[in-house]
Amino acid sequence: MKPSHALLPVLLCLLAACGGGGGGSQDKTPKTATTLAYADPTSGTYQLRRNATLSSGGHLVLELWGPAATTACGATLTLTLAGSGASWSNVQASDAAHTYVANGTAFDLGSGTPILKARLSGTTLQATAAQKGLTAPKALDKPLMRVALDLNPMVTPGTTLTLTPDPAKCQILNPDGSLSAIAVTASPITAN
Repeated sequence: MKPSHALLPVLLCLLAACGGGGGGSQDKTPKTATTLAYADPTSGTYQLRRNATLSSGGHLVLELWGPAATTACGATLTLTLAGSGASWSNVQASDAAHTYVANGTAFDLGSGTPILKARLSGTTLQATAAQKGLTAPKALDKPLMRVALDLNPMVTPGTTLTLTPDPAKCQILNPDGSLSAIAVTASPITAN
């Protein structure tokens, strides 16, 4: 046996002893997040709640809900997204580009051009949904409007995002035409 061939069995034994032979367990944890998780708030008069039907995987649809005892003709919601794990998006893929808001089931937007508008400035979304006129106010114990977020690519699992409602710019349009500020409760969002 040549001297160089004599070292081959020794090297193979060392390789196997050091775990270089492969096998073993591998980490099955995804390296990038694939979903946005959100649990509805358990307190608060006005809440952002997850729409389970319209949400899927990395697309999270949130609805603004209010109390049954209050009536209104419209609502404005201003939210700032903190964290780089998601971006504002349309509620449904079929919505016109950069719509960012959809009517809920509370308000009747009527015919013609609806009062349904959203504006995005950086990570702050301002959205409004309202009826035309003040003659038929609606109870607020159902979705007033919907907004959505999409998971960004290459987000580390466990990344937490927060939505901060602006207490001065979240408002309802009262039946008498006045505006009232509302305190909106939002839960943290986790990229998984």
